[in-house]
Amino acid sequence: MNRLFNFLFACLTALLLHPVALHGQAFSGLAGDRLDVDINGNIYVLNRERNSLSLWTKDGVRVREMGGSGWENNQFDRPSGIWARNGIDVFVADYGNHRIQRFDRNLNYISTLFTRDDPDPDKRFGYPEDVSLSRLGYLFICDGENGRIAKVNQFAQIERTFGGFGAGEGRLLSPTHVACGPKDHVFVIDGERLVVFDNFGNYLHAVEGVFHGRLALFAGESRVTVVDSSTIFCLDGDERVVYSASTTSVCGVSGRDIDAIAVARDSMFVLTGQGMIVVPDPAIHARDR
Repeated sequence: MNRLFNFLFACLTALLLHPVALHGQAFSGLAGDRLDVDINGNIYVLNRERNSLSLWTKDGVRVREMGGSGWENNQFDRPSGIWARNGIDVFVADYGNHRIQRFDRNLNYISTLFTRDDPDPDKRFGYPEDVSLSRLGYLFICDGENGRIAKVNQFAQIERTFGGFGAGEGRLLSPTHVACGPKDHVFVIDGERLVVFDNFGNYLHAVEGVFHGRLALFAGESRVTVVDSSTIFCLDGDERVVYSASTTSVCGVSGRDIDAIAVARDSMFVLTGQGMIVVPDPAIHARDR
């Protein structure tokens, strides 16, 4: 209860101290459902309706688009999550095909991870909603079919699952996003709450009663950003709010219109149904005030 009170108090303080407009550059032709940005500023966008994955420059120029509906390599069935942070690998959660496809930074196919036919229920996943790679080299998959997170080791084997049935306080009901962040913690969007686990899948705590509506999530090595139906929340490595403001004041759109976010190179990339908006990273703006 004290943690929730402190969180709410910090949110209110940040809203009062930082009500600034940060409207940035808009790219109307760059549209999709999920995105990530690598260390070089390249933008990777998933379009679920078109079953496509596209690569764009930081200036909004499309370099390549691939995909199409199907189950062969390089094809997708409602892709739902992407991770491309390190500038080397691109991992895509291929929802309807129950698999993770791996590509290189130029979108050349490398491999597939598929475990749904494994006889051991603890070694399989289905309908993956999202995927994230930790700095330690572990892959975390949001297992939509079983309502849990699967941790995959460097040998492409599911090492453990967590958040599923029997997880107690850490039980997930409808996980949709997973991201590896500060202190190697694993952050999961589960409905309207943010659930935090350690790198081994041990439940730490949940932030509840703060976010409302559909949520978007980004987590990096030093901070976490969550966007709900109206507000952008920036949390530091200790999960304290360092900035919060309305999505309208920051990027000129309602949070209800935001499908995905990514933070890279001192900028926040906001994906909406109308395109992408790039604004200065709100957390850095708050720090420099």
